[in-house]
Amino acid sequence: MSEDLRSASQRYTVDIRATNRALMEKALHMRCLAYLAKAKAGLLTQTIAEVNRTKQTLRQSFDHLSEEQRLILRQKAELEAANEALRSFSYAVSHDLRAPLRGLQGLAETLSRDYASRLDERGRDYLQRLQSTAHRMSDLIEGMLLLTQIARAELRRRPVDLSAMAAHVLRELREAAPERQVQVHVQPGLVVEADPQMMHSLVQNLLGNAWKYTGRTADARIDVAAAERDGRRGFAFTDNGIGFDRARATRLFTPFGRMHADSDFPGLGVGLATVKRIVERHGGHIEADSAPGRGTCIFVSLG
Repeated sequence: MSEDLRSASQRYTVDIRATNRALMEKALHMRCLAYLAKAKAGLLTQTIAEVNRTKQTLRQSFDHLSEEQRLILRQKAELEAANEALRSFSYAVSHDLRAPLRGLQGLAETLSRDYASRLDERGRDYLQRLQSTAHRMSDLIEGMLLLTQIARAELRRRPVDLSAMAAHVLRELREAAPERQVQVHVQPGLVVEADPQMMHSLVQNLLGNAWKYTGRTADARIDVAAAERDGRRGFAFTDNGIGFDRARATRLFTPFGRMHADSDFPGLGVGLATVKRIVERHGGHIEADSAPGRGTCIFVSLG
C-alpha cells in the first residue's frame, strides 16, 4: 500500500514539473510573440514615416521641376516673341526703308547727271554730300540686316580650316591694295568646329580691321595664331596698328560704335559687333587688348 502511494506521489510530482515546464515555455513563447509584435509595430511606424518623408521630397522635387518647366516655357515664349519682332524689324528695314532710300539715290543720280553743270560750287557740294549721306545710309541698313541675319541664321557646325581661310582673306586684301607692304603670319593647322559662313565673316571682319588700322604703320604686321586666356583655348588676331584706348572699350563691340573718327578710318562700326554675335552664337568668348600706338589683339574662343 505504501509502495503504491509512493509511486503515485512520484508520478504526480513528475506531472506537475512537466506541466510547469510547459506553462513556462508557453509563457516565454507568448512573451516572444509580444516582443515581436511590438518590434513589427515599431518597424511599421518607422517605414510609414520614411514613406511620408519620401512622398514629401518627391512632391517638393515635382514642384521645383514644375517651376523650372514654367520658367523654360516663359523663356521660350519670350524668345519666340523676340524672334518675331526681329523678323518684323528685318522686313521693315528691307522694304520700308530701302524703297524710299533707293528713290532718293535715284533722284540724286539724275540731278548729278543732268543738272550738275547748272549748279554753282556750293550746289555741287550739297549734291555730293547728299549722295554720300544716302550711300552711308544704305550701308547702315545693310549692316543692320547682317546683324539680324546672324542672330536668326541656323548654326551648322563642321570642321573649318581657319588657317586656310585667313590666308585666303589676306590674299584678297593684298590684291585690293598691292601698294601695301604688310608682314603676315598665319599659324598652320588651326581647325575649329564652327559654321563655315559665319567663320568666314568673322575672319574677314577681324583681318579687314587689322589691315585697315595698320594703314599708317611702318613695318605693319598681322598675326593669326592659337592662344589661351584664363583657361580658354582659342585663337588671336594681332596687329601692330594704331590701337585704341581701353577706357573706351565698352563701345568696341556695340553696333555702330566707332573708336576712331570716320575721317581718319572710314567704316560703319558693325564689324566687331558682327564678330561678337557670331562668337555668342557659338557659345564662345571674345576680348580685346590694345593701347594707343601699340596695336590690338582680339582673342576669340568658341564653345
